[in-house]
Amino acid sequence: MRRQRHQKKMMKYMRYVFNDHFVLVCLFLVGGLAFYYSNLLKGLPTDFVWGLPIVGIIWWVLLPFGRLATLVEPADMTFLLPKEKAMGSYLSQGVRHSIGIPFFIELLVCGALLPLVVLTKQVSFATFFLYLAMLWSLKFANLRVQRFACFQNTKNATAYLMLGWFLLSGVVIWISLYLGAVFGTILGLVIASIFYVLTKEKGRLLDWSKMIERENARLHRIYQFINLFTDVPEIEAKVRRRKYLDGLLARITFKQENTYLYLFARGALRGAEFGGLFFRLLIVGGVLLVSLNDFRFIVGVSLLFIYLIGFQMIPLYGQFDYIGATQLYPVAIKYKRAALQKLMGILLIATAFIFALCSLFQVSIGQSLLLFVVLLVEIGLFSWLYLPKRIKKMEE
Repeated sequence: MRRQRHQKKMMKYMRYVFNDHFVLVCLFLVGGLAFYYSNLLKGLPTDFVWGLPIVGIIWWVLLPFGRLATLVEPADMTFLLPKEKAMGSYLSQGVRHSIGIPFFIELLVCGALLPLVVLTKQVSFATFFLYLAMLWSLKFANLRVQRFACFQNTKNATAYLMLGWFLLSGVVIWISLYLGAVFGTILGLVIASIFYVLTKEKGRLLDWSKMIERENARLHRIYQFINLFTDVPEIEAKVRRRKYLDGLLARITFKQENTYLYLFARGALRGAEFGGLFFRLLIVGGVLLVSLNDFRFIVGVSLLFIYLIGFQMIPLYGQFDYIGATQLYPVAIKYKRAALQKLMGILLIATAFIFALCSLFQVSIGQSLLLFVVLLVEIGLFSWLYLPKRIKKMEE
């Protein structure tokens, strides 16, 4: 029942995360990366010695992804204490419930990296299933260690088990890639069996406080991601001073038509939700542009991040509707719409300028100027054609 309630809540949030625009952007990004990756593989020699180390490191780093979902709540410490002996089977169900997403991620990554393994080692594509079974076995052992950590007096043992699992996983991945996928798969299954035995609770009592704390931390990370797309009641918004930005706010003159412009600017620059989102996307986009050397791909990534920043900032329009001052001192709706358009234009133009500067690390000045012009066209279309339609839809 609790799991169904949790899944229902997550599905409700996923409708806002995987909206039409985000899915379209993801398809564009995945398509671009696939095209870039395909061209990269075609240009690599058959004796590319770094292929297997790259695949092995990615697999090794990917394995810890995915936490044990126990779905325990603070009240359980009191009300479920009489049922503590039955919690062992409940945690085992939690392991099975937590396996799905990590297994799916490993499936995608393993499938994406297999062409690089085939190119480097000249193996058949049938080895994909052996590699996948090896990764799944190692991940199951990791979740068993996380389950073991839910019991009392297991802190030191859990640390040693986790360290041993991580080192053994690296060895098994190395054996799979260099000595043979069959050997790696067999070792993976053996390690999963050994850790299954080592992580049995053997009459231990649950550490309720630690278990609840870890589950709250896991859910908080999920809600932080969802909060990038929609408001989440479980996340408490924080306001940061950011004194170094006071000069920008001081440039807004105090008059009626600038009321919402000032509020929106404060929300965008100082609010953790929108300000943090803007700066994170700006930094990630800038780092990507510095690392790319294909001008077409630079243009595509720049257009994508300009759209992402603009789209994620649109909910700022209703951010201050709950404030009583905006009701007691009403401002014409046209000023509110114009304020968001103006602020969006300023932020996106500043972003385009920074992206153009970042592109100078890889392309010529002329190409960088062309990129800036292309981004200005996109900003104009977004701010004066797309944004008014979105605002009108929000007001309905």
